[in-house]
Amino acid sequence: MKKVFIKYNPYQVTTEISVDGKELKKNSRLNVGDRRLQEWIDDLPDILFDECNTRDFEITFHGTIPDYEDVLAIANEAKKKNININVEHIPAKEVKDKETLIQEIFDEIQSGPFAELKKPDVIRSFELAKSSDFEVNVVATMSAGKSTLINSLLGQRLMPAKQEACTATITEIKDNDADKFTASVYDKDGNLIESHDELTYSVMEHLNANPAVSRIRAEGNIPFVTADDVSLVLVDTPGPNNSRDPEHRAATYRMLSESSKTVVLYIMNATQLAVDDDSNLLSHVAESMKVGGKQSRDRFIFVVNKLDDFKKGEDSIDAALKKVRDYLADNGIENPNIYPASALTALNIRTILAESDDEDDDEVYEALGKVRKFNRNEEMHFEKYAPLPASVRGDISARLADAEENGDKNGQALIHSGIVPIEEAIRMYVRKYAKTAKIKNIVDTFITKIESAHTFENTKQLIAQNESEREAIIERIDAINRKLESGKEAEKFKAEINKVNYEAIITKRSREIVSKAQAKVTAYIEKANRKQLSRQDAERICSDFAKNAEDVQAEVRVALEDLIENTVRRNAEDLLATYKNKLIELTDDINVGSIDINPFAIMKGEIPSDVSQIISSSLKSERVKTGREKVGERYVKNENKKWYKPWTWFQESGHYEAIYEDTFENREYIDGKVLSQKFFAPIEKKLYENSGNAVEYAKEKTRYIKEFFNCRFDELNNILKEKLNELKLCATDEKLAEERLAESRKRLEWLEAIQEKVNSILDI
Repeated sequence: MKKVFIKYNPYQVTTEISVDGKELKKNSRLNVGDRRLQEWIDDLPDILFDECNTRDFEITFHGTIPDYEDVLAIANEAKKKNININVEHIPAKEVKDKETLIQEIFDEIQSGPFAELKKPDVIRSFELAKSSDFEVNVVATMSAGKSTLINSLLGQRLMPAKQEACTATITEIKDNDADKFTASVYDKDGNLIESHDELTYSVMEHLNANPAVSRIRAEGNIPFVTADDVSLVLVDTPGPNNSRDPEHRAATYRMLSESSKTVVLYIMNATQLAVDDDSNLLSHVAESMKVGGKQSRDRFIFVVNKLDDFKKGEDSIDAALKKVRDYLADNGIENPNIYPASALTALNIRTILAESDDEDDDEVYEALGKVRKFNRNEEMHFEKYAPLPASVRGDISARLADAEENGDKNGQALIHSGIVPIEEAIRMYVRKYAKTAKIKNIVDTFITKIESAHTFENTKQLIAQNESEREAIIERIDAINRKLESGKEAEKFKAEINKVNYEAIITKRSREIVSKAQAKVTAYIEKANRKQLSRQDAERICSDFAKNAEDVQAEVRVALEDLIENTVRRNAEDLLATYKNKLIELTDDINVGSIDINPFAIMKGEIPSDVSQIISSSLKSERVKTGREKVGERYVKNENKKWYKPWTWFQESGHYEAIYEDTFENREYIDGKVLSQKFFAPIEKKLYENSGNAVEYAKEKTRYIKEFFNCRFDELNNILKEKLNELKLCATDEKLAEERLAESRKRLEWLEAIQEKVNSILDI
């Protein structure tokens, strides 16, 4: 039996692995680098078997409970391959242990002696990281019960819910623990058109029916989370074929894409699988789930709704869930997280039965009937089917036992309805991924500044203490300043910036995206390539083809948006690296004295660490943002309208009818190839046009960023000069040097104490 030790820190995303107490070989596949545990844990049993040549392992895992449970789950899966893994757990500090400490340290930093740690950008970064929104996107095809599920999560009827498709806007509901919901309403251009101090069901019906409304931003109480816990946002999106605004379709594909890390609640109607809308969306989901390992699977929660509509003896829950699993597998989705539910039962318990138990009321009587059905029929205990880890199952079991002990039949049925496991699945994802990432982001906002300040104070100490080398120090500082002032150095740096260019890569990748889209369109067209088509067949094919083309359009748009963002990000990262190299090179050929004056270490805290902030700052003049923010009275989210040209030819009323009418030319039958070619021509033209536009737009954004970098680096150079002059003063003024030495000792003591506390935040 091989003994394996794994220490995984989700806050720093670092992993230590040893086998039988020995370090791993350099070529071991267990050298996982800085990848998140969920990205490689699925492969662990196979890697252990291949590299250790045994089927018996004892793993000691040092990490948090959510990560330990993922290791346990993989160990259980390994048994199917006859790989036996026993897992022992060494507990680690959990998320809840760290959040209070973070606020205490930040408050201490803000009252400390360092002005550079109190700058607005540090405070803004901290507040942004602390309060960043976490989105849960709810998507479904028609009549799956999406609005009812959202209402059950809210514990009140807010979203319009009817048998026909009824969501025509994108509604974002942010948790702020308030007693009532408020709302801001925007048109398709992001302009604020209405505000509501109290949002109600009737107001939502009115807004949803208003063709001028494109997006609603609501705030209120989402009961299963607290605003202090996480800034949760439920996003209700229109169905893929139920949208007044073409932007909505792109928004749906955008949040399903592999680059997104938001949770997706995919609602399915247990009584109505295999609708056309599903197949288009699910193929996109399947592609996203193949990238990123277990985290990509965890973020998709498949809710099988309306399972309580089955009648006893006609079908079984197990059979229904197997049917769903097989259906998802047919669409390329393996090992999905499936949660059975009755959203309507949960909603009625939280609304109707929370207010009355009068069985003479028809609604109450019907709701109580569902409560009895769920409590009496063990097969209807949906929580048993939820793929939750042991710790979460234990919490739910404790809640159920408490409800049974108190005779709370409604509370028991609520858990059995499946809504509580869904809420716990969301909370689990937030705790495992979002909150650990948030903690690291918060710490990163000030840790580099603390390290820089420490280096600077240390250098002042060394200079003040070394009288014999002061002349050499002054000479060294002057040499660095001469380099900074040198026009030759500036030209060299700007030449390096101009070398950063991803034009060839983005052109190649955009062509790949277009080719993939062409293949989808061609595959559909080939279905129409029959020799003889009647008018009726042609009309049906044209109508279906237009709908499929809209899906292709949304996918192409999102893929090109990701391409632009990734290209611009790579440019920004390379530009940052260029500046860092410039700072390092400043001292490469200056070897005077034994005291190292390191411009890079001194300036590290001033250099932006998050390229997203750089990109956002550099493009403010365009009003283009990488995230979401309110600008004046406009609401901007991932705005790329400047480059993208929508495919409007098939949206124009009667246009595709005109195509086949023109093609028939008074004939009863036509060649299908002729019709398909007429449809393909404008699509092909738009594909290449948007591909070219994406390349040009990426180049334009990169140019803005380069201009911003040149200006920003001039500012950084001035800051560096000020710091060097302060060091020079310590070397030239003996009295000042003594004063600075005493002051610097105190500042260093404070910094070291803070640094120790900061490091403890990310320790497990």
